[in-house]
Amino acid sequence: MNKGFFLFLLLLLSGVAHAQYSGQWILGERLNFVNGGRVITETGEKKNNGFMFKAAPSLGYFVRNGLAVGVGVGYEYMKDVNGHQNTFEVTPFLRYDFGGGRMRPFLLAESSFGWGKSDLNKGNDARHYLWTPALKPGIWIRLTDHLAVQATVMSLRYERSRITDLKTDEVWKRDRWKFRWLDISFGFDLMFDF
Repeated sequence: MNKGFFLFLLLLLSGVAHAQYSGQWILGERLNFVNGGRVITETGEKKNNGFMFKAAPSLGYFVRNGLAVGVGVGYEYMKDVNGHQNTFEVTPFLRYDFGGGRMRPFLLAESSFGWGKSDLNKGNDARHYLWTPALKPGIWIRLTDHLAVQATVMSLRYERSRITDLKTDEVWKRDRWKFRWLDISFGFDLMFDF
């Protein structure tokens, strides 16, 4: 049922596209940085709880006015009190822009396939694989004929992950839906014609 729901949304979005930059290529970049904040330990000491940084360049194409398809690649580095984690991702996407003009809302449908490794301080290192389809609303602002900025503000995502402990070969699997009110990312797009 989950795959059918996403297929229905993709077909719906592709059927109602209209108005703007048909035939242009998009070269983009999204950056995310999330500070994990600080925690107070039992002894009253303040410890930094870590951070997450992600960079995701992408290449897309407006197949119709207001409808873009493309693919991105991403790298995520996460560090906290337990250790650090590296993740690489490949993310095909479909973006539908509502309305016309230089500033417009959009809906981004993407499906990330990722893999990586966790190096933990206590020695429980692991490899992980994940699949994460997501819907993200946002706003796109075209500043010039060749430059735009964008921001997404929330997300509805399905996460499927498989984690394998490198010492014991124990496997953990997780499937869950997540809605995040503050899943914020910023990016820019360069538009060009061939």
